[in-house]
Amino acid sequence: MNSFSLIKTDYKRYIATGAKNPIKIIFFNQSFWATSWFRLINGIYFSVRKIPIIRSLVGLLGMIVLKISQIFVGISIPIGTKIGKGLFISHSGTIIINSNSIIGDNCNIAPMTIIGWGKSEGEFGVPTIGDRVWIGPGAKIFGPITIGNDVAIGANAVVNKPIPDNAVVVSNNKIVNYNSSKEYIKF
Repeated sequence: MNSFSLIKTDYKRYIATGAKNPIKIIFFNQSFWATSWFRLINGIYFSVRKIPIIRSLVGLLGMIVLKISQIFVGISIPIGTKIGKGLFISHSGTIIINSNSIIGDNCNIAPMTIIGWGKSEGEFGVPTIGDRVWIGPGAKIFGPITIGNDVAIGANAVVNKPIPDNAVVVSNNKIVNYNSSKEYIKF
């Protein structure tokens, strides 16, 4: 998908979750701004990646724009991060995503979330997150782990072990049931 198609699917997620006024979403929703800038810069960067001098220039300018966005909004999504369509960030404020992380389609990310590099079962790496995953406020997800599809990760959970499809995770990798994230994900 191109950048504009991805922005459109992100926008539809905001509408699906109850936002009624397109002007408020486009002009006043800081989370939508951050994801839109990321989508645009990432799209340009990957479309020129085979032309070294232009790739370097776009990469430098992109990092500056994304850093300014991060300062004002608190959301850090580096160039090169692979994020599927329909990303929904509920509120702005301290979200850090490692550039090597992979996030699937139609995921929700709440503030104070870190998706990053770490150690799990003796290995170092970053997470791969499936489709339709709801990540609650303050969640920390790290290490070379896979989070399945339709998973709900509770507020302040620390996840550094693989999580199967449909699991609801709280605390420190504790699966409490398999009721999935379907009640939390609207699209």
